[in-house]
Amino acid sequence: MNFTFRPQLTKEVKSYASHTPVVTEALLDCSLGVNPYGFPPEVAEVMDRFEQRRLLDYPHSDMLYQALREYWKGIASLEVSHLTLANGSICGLYCLNNVFSQTQRREAVGFVPSFTDMVESVRNFGMTYRGVPMRLAEAGRADVNDLISALSDQTAFVYLDRPNNPTGQTLSLPDVEQVLTAARQVGAYVIVDEAYGDFIPRKESALAFWGRYDNLIVIKTFSKGFGLANLRGGYIVAPEEITGYLAKTSNPYLLSDLEREIFAEALRHPTHPTAHSTDFAAAKREITQRIGKRLTMLTTDERVPICTLALNEAGDLQKLLLEEGILTVSGVEFETLDRRFVRLRVPSAAQAERLILAIERVEIR
Repeated sequence: MNFTFRPQLTKEVKSYASHTPVVTEALLDCSLGVNPYGFPPEVAEVMDRFEQRRLLDYPHSDMLYQALREYWKGIASLEVSHLTLANGSICGLYCLNNVFSQTQRREAVGFVPSFTDMVESVRNFGMTYRGVPMRLAEAGRADVNDLISALSDQTAFVYLDRPNNPTGQTLSLPDVEQVLTAARQVGAYVIVDEAYGDFIPRKESALAFWGRYDNLIVIKTFSKGFGLANLRGGYIVAPEEITGYLAKTSNPYLLSDLEREIFAEALRHPTHPTAHSTDFAAAKREITQRIGKRLTMLTTDERVPICTLALNEAGDLQKLLLEEGILTVSGVEFETLDRRFVRLRVPSAAQAERLILAIERVEIR
């Protein structure tokens, strides 16, 4: 059929969710960014007691909205009108890009490397993504002054994935505030993607600035820290103007009542996402102690279970680790990186030694 679509949709795009090799029993899966310790066990009880007859109705439960208000109480005073539910943070990002693509401003600004699907989505909606490179010569350090210098009157929003995907580094709250202030001066919003943010304490969330900056948007997910990736749940916290536009461009029945009640139960266990931060930190420290000549680790937050490893010579690091039984995400899936890099998700403490020994073998090979 002779039918023309926008050129943005006809181009091949990156998405490591589609390109990562299949996991086999022989491999230790350190690819996708899930919580290796799973979800709070109490959520299984919600599934057991959920009344199946409710499945015939459309979802109307406000339990999750109220649970979110309670969860953030003391850090951010949220109203239901500030909340938009989404099928994971990735769906929320797509919805926000849809809204911002209908403004007069045509540009988003953010660090690269960062969450690939977000960068590609901005372009799919016909906008320009101005990627500001992290300083790879300085171990991949992200400098907000570089980001601020890229802002202009064409900037619709700044995108911060915090902690960063793939490096796992977390911009400080003072750095976030600098970006909020600079973006406000040019009339731009700041979208802070905290998909991995539950691995750090709530008090360190960008929502600490809620109510002080009218250009702040924060997006969260239940896929990472709360260990519920398969249920596809997330939410956006935004000013009422933005949530109003989201309501016009999104599905009014996102998330079933079963999912809403499961996520509400998860929020009743706020320490679950951070309970194993010491395990992740110990594993990252052990890795850095055993590498340094052939391999290096880019700047990262020890508490977050993802990081980026770099091969300091020509080669394919994902392939080298596959030969040692470790599955990672290749750096080719992220802008400014290549086959010499991988994104690595730290496993549980019970499997950490297997990972560390494999990395050590690559280092000394």
